[in-house]
Amino acid sequence: MADQETHGQLAKSLGLVRLSLYGVGTIIGAGIYSVIGPAAAAAGEAIWLSFLVAAVISAFSGLSYAEIASALPGAGAEHNFLRKTFPAFPALAFTIGLFIAVHGAATLATVALTFGNYAQGFLPSSPVSTALALMGLATAINVAGVGKASFISAGLTVFQVTCLVGFALFAVTSGERGLPDFVTWTDNPSGVLQGAAILFFIYSGYEHMASLSEEAKRPDRDLWRAFMIALAVTTAVYLVVILGVLSLVTANDLAGSESPLATAASQLGGPFATIIIAAALIATANAVLSASLSGSRLLFGMARDGDLPGTLTRTLRSSRSPWVGALVFLSVACGFAAVGEIEFVASLSSLGVTVVFAAINMAVTVLRFTQPDLNRPFRLPSIANVPPTAVLGVVTSLMLAAQYDWTVYAIFSGVFLLGVVPYTFIHWKRRKSSKL
Repeated sequence: MADQETHGQLAKSLGLVRLSLYGVGTIIGAGIYSVIGPAAAAAGEAIWLSFLVAAVISAFSGLSYAEIASALPGAGAEHNFLRKTFPAFPALAFTIGLFIAVHGAATLATVALTFGNYAQGFLPSSPVSTALALMGLATAINVAGVGKASFISAGLTVFQVTCLVGFALFAVTSGERGLPDFVTWTDNPSGVLQGAAILFFIYSGYEHMASLSEEAKRPDRDLWRAFMIALAVTTAVYLVVILGVLSLVTANDLAGSESPLATAASQLGGPFATIIIAAALIATANAVLSASLSGSRLLFGMARDGDLPGTLTRTLRSSRSPWVGALVFLSVACGFAAVGEIEFVASLSSLGVTVVFAAINMAVTVLRFTQPDLNRPFRLPSIANVPPTAVLGVVTSLMLAAQYDWTVYAIFSGVFLLGVVPYTFIHWKRRKSSKL
């Protein structure tokens, strides 16, 4: 291919505004439109507290990402961080990188399926067929280049956030049920935790932001600021939205709906249900694009570091986009989308991100001792050089990682083992050649 360049470099084209909008857009994606139902089934009327618990736990990791991504920018994100934190244990970096890849592919499939469900009233095809078509379109935009993709993503983000906040504020002020009973969590603490584990999917996105760090114009100045902006904006939007939804419908109504936000918006009458469906379509399309961007760059970074086949480092001369990585990532996501069950696929995604968040929080702490002189544009407050938020991030992430059904662990492990095969083969060839 004339437009193909092996071992290409990625273009530095993202400033603070685009990084921040990308972060907000990739976090506020399909989850707010899809997994509210399953979370409401677990937590009941205390689902608002599940949102808060998931927000606090994700905030610990968001702060750690702000420190480590600005200190060690690179396309491989977590894989890059862990290789530099634990150089004597390259298999650890590969393991976590693969966890992120599986999580990212599951995220791509989840949001695409959500788009398919919301689009059923407009398109004659099945949700799965629509999801596959959307993922193919997002991959094509990804391959066209991060500059074009981030511009499209920024516009979609502004639209969807405006729709969500407008709906939520109107619902809070006019809903007949009023604000929820803030004491109900005492009736179902285990359900609140299970709800938080399901909802944790909607707070993932920091890892996607980190994957674009190599393409930031000023990673030392802009990355940590973008993380802080995304953390503040998304937490505020989510909490306002769930309070607005509970002002309109019961948790049981949410649990029994495939499009819970549209169900809540329909209680307001007028154009609100249509507006929410439009926002859902925009948000999910945006999240699909974001997931495709970050996943392809993760595979690119892992391949460039020698942990995946070198073919994945191929880029196009015109866009400098990792097109092979984008196509491989798409193929895995298509396999997940074929399952067709949003709750199950979202749980796969949430499991992956909880384990990865635990590893990143641990890496931030270890780096304080192994590389004390590393330039850290953003530095977390510490006690005896140990950031308390990072310790809490490890503990709480692992706590959520223990909340899933055994089938989720089984499928995730199976996909993970498939990824181990090329890693084992590559390192076997290296050992063999070194002995010659």
